[in-house]
Order: sequence, then structure tokens, then C-alpha cells
Amino acid sequence: MTTAPNLPEHWAQVLPDRPAVVAADQTLTWRELNTLADNIANQLARRGVGAGDIVALRMQTTSQWVALMLALSKLKARLLGINWRLVADEVDYVLENAGARMLILDDEQPQVFMDKISVLPPDAMIPVSTTGAASQWNVLTQPGGAPLTMDELCEQIIYTSGTTGRPKGVARHLRPEPGNERLNRYLEAQGGAYKRYQEADVVLVSMPLHHGSGPSQVRAAMAHGSMLVLQNRFDAAHWFDLAEKHGVTHWTGVPTMYKRLKSYQETSGRHVPRLKSMGIGAAPVPMAIKQWVHEQFGPVLHEGYGSTETGMIAGMKAEDHFRKPGSSGLAYDGVEVEIRDEDGKPCACGTVGEIWVNTPAVIRNYLNAPPLDEDTLDARGFFRTGDMGKLDADGYLYITDRAKDMIISGGVNIYPAEIEAAFYQHPGLLDIAVIGLPDEEFGEKVVAYYESRDGQPIAGDELAALGQAQLASYKRPRFFVHVAELPRNAVGKILKRELRQPHWNNQERNV
Repeated sequence: MTTAPNLPEHWAQVLPDRPAVVAADQTLTWRELNTLADNIANQLARRGVGAGDIVALRMQTTSQWVALMLALSKLKARLLGINWRLVADEVDYVLENAGARMLILDDEQPQVFMDKISVLPPDAMIPVSTTGAASQWNVLTQPGGAPLTMDELCEQIIYTSGTTGRPKGVARHLRPEPGNERLNRYLEAQGGAYKRYQEADVVLVSMPLHHGSGPSQVRAAMAHGSMLVLQNRFDAAHWFDLAEKHGVTHWTGVPTMYKRLKSYQETSGRHVPRLKSMGIGAAPVPMAIKQWVHEQFGPVLHEGYGSTETGMIAGMKAEDHFRKPGSSGLAYDGVEVEIRDEDGKPCACGTVGEIWVNTPAVIRNYLNAPPLDEDTLDARGFFRTGDMGKLDADGYLYITDRAKDMIISGGVNIYPAEIEAAFYQHPGLLDIAVIGLPDEEFGEKVVAYYESRDGQPIAGDELAALGQAQLASYKRPRFFVHVAELPRNAVGKILKRELRQPHWNNQERNV
């Protein structure tokens, strides 16, 4: 059997006994991983999964997830990553909206969750926890059938909450195309950090695998024959343990993780391992973190700026952090960035305006939704990011604020509209505004300001109960603040910036 040199099946042939994945649940060599993926693919095929079908994985960061991704790749199916912290009502909507054929989940008590899912029949939900009740993992991994080959790693569908309050799916599967010079340049540039991976490298993944850089790291390691070390739940002391034990060479995290590493290292005096590269993104990066990484690890930090809808937009090289403090870097090759004023006209160099971008990865519509309107995607293919920023004379991009109300807490995007909708059900609530306020550990925390119908505060446990029933834990407001009247403009729109501004005055940035 001949295999492509950048697919796991190739590494199963040339590096059969080298560890491919190290996780808390098990360690798999390349041969074991490929055999496991073959077994799963054949079992899923018997259950009717085929090319183009969408299979949802609501799972944590485990070796099972990696094996399932490879199995779906062998079947040419599509992977729908679902945040394992979402409650059943949220998952039900995503499954229906995407048209998913199957849900695979690793809850330890899966039946309670599965009983609340209405859009799939019981036989289309497969619990696979190796320690939980009613697991079908042993059945799903039984041998049977011929080995299968993959042409490429499968498409992964990502859901990102929309400003209208409902999650929206993004289906994008970029690959090099002969003759498409711009796309090919873009893929080469935005994959630069991952192209540094080599067979001898060890990639530590602490990010979740349903969204963002987590699956990107996994895919890059699979392509380059690097060993994956999976950290299911980030913990600073455990991070140092893993880095030292396995000789980790590459890692990517969000600023909250770096803050915890810094705090732990400074109090413990722990030896700092040598890494070849460290990535950071998903939220603004304080200069204190950049300085600490530079002092402790050397010039290895690479920052990225992008979005689910656009793909990666800009990147900051390690050597530029102190030459261009506060910048998110230069636009990647193949990307155009424009700063526009309120009338949509280009801003002068150094002037703050709204950031519009044109990348080869910009979506034209969300999954199973009509084309984006011109307020979001203009006729020239520029996407409205909702971020405010400026470009300097050298083309470096600076993010200064957000036009949209999105909150970033611990590197996770949270959209207030979805949270507000959950609390409007309370009969005593008149109006509510959910905002992000500064938080030392997570960057931002979710806080809800509200007006009540009778002018009196609503019992906090009543509001908390509503959130607990309908929202994932990270979306629930940390505090509820009762006010006599929310600030509004002349047409009655709530001015969230007026609620935020007093709390952000002494911060480095307003995001």
C-alpha cells in the first residue's frame, strides 16, 4: 500500500513503533493509532456513516478524539466539534442546524445527557468514555474489515456563537489548488509555525479539540510525524511535568494559560524547559506576559490574530514584540486589511477605525444559512471583523477595541446576545445587558447589568438557576448588578460601552 508522505498512514509504515499520541488514557504508537482508526472506520461504516456525513464529537482532549478524527478521514466524513461544556439544549440546536447524522460523546454518565437530545434517535448516539457507564468504545474498536486509506484529513465544522444569540456553523476546508497563487501563498504563510514541526518534535496540546488552535496542532503533528502529548485539563504544574517528562518542543496557549504558568513558575521556582516555539492568541496579550516568556524561554513566542469566519489574519514574530509593542503583527501573505471609518471610508495611517479583512479563507455564508449581507461581507470580499484598530506606517496592525460586544474569557469567545436571551424568560426582568469586565486571570469575566420591572433587585439564586439550566458554565454571569436604568442612546439602544468604560480606564487595552 502506497501512502501520502504527510498522512498518519505513512508514519504507521515508516515509524510504526514510535509513540504518536501520549494521553492520560493511553499511549499509542503510529501503527496502533492507524489500526485503531481502521477498526473504528469499519464499525462506523457498518452503522451507515459514509462520505459527506457529519459526525459530531462532544469529547474532551483524549487519544480517542484523535483516533475518531482519523477514522472519519478514512470514511471521507465530516467532523463536527462540539464543546463538551455545552448543555443538552445547546447541543440539540447545533446537531439539528448542522444536519448531523451521529453524536459520539465521552460523558461518564451519558444516558442523562442523551435522554435530553431530541433530534437524534438513540442508536445514533454513541457513548465512548473508557471509565463511564454504558460505553460502546470496546464495540466501536473491534477489528473487522479491510484497512482503509485516506486522501486527506477530514473537514472539521466549527460552531461559533453569533451576535443574534444562536450558534453558527463554519465549514471550511482549505487545501492547495494548482494555479491559485494567492490561496497557496496564504496557506504557506499562515501555516508557517506548524511547518517547523519535525519527526523528532513533541507537540503539547492543552487547548480543546472542538475549536481553534487545538485541532490545528493535532493536524500539523499528524502531517509531520511529530509526537502529540495531550493535556486534557490545563494545569500549570502538570504542564511543567509534561514538558519535562516528554521533552516538549512546541506549545500554543491562550493568555490565561500563560498567566498561570508565569504565576506558578515565579512562586515555585520551577525549572523552565527549552521549547523551540510557543504560540499565543485568541485574546489580547499583555506585554508583561511577552516579557516573561522572552526572559524565561527566549525569543520563541509567536502571536496570531484571526477569527473563525476569516481564518488567520495577522501574525507577530518573536523578534517584533518589543520593536512594535502592542501590535498583533503583519497581515499574512494573501491577506488584505483595511481600516474604515463610520462611513466606510479608508482611515489615514495611525487612525483608529473598524477592521475589514479579505482573506482566501473568508466565508460567504454560515453553514445551512443564506449568504452574508453587505454589512458583513462587502462586494469586494472584505469581511467586517467587529474589531477596532489601526495600521502603522510599516503595516503593523494594532487592535484597540471591539465594535461588537463579544467577550473573550480565558481565550474563549462569548456572545452576550445568547446569554441575554436566556434571562429574558424571567418574569421580573425588564432589560439586561451582558458585558465583559477586567479579570486578572481570564482577561474578562461575564457580568450582567439589569433593570427589573418593579424596580427592586431580583433574587440572585433565581437568575443563577436560569443560567445553570440553559447555559454552559463559562457563559454564566459571574455577577448580576441591578440598576435603576441602563444607559441608552436617543433611539433606545443600550450603550454597553458606558457600562464597560469605568472599569477599563486603567487597563492596557479596552479588550
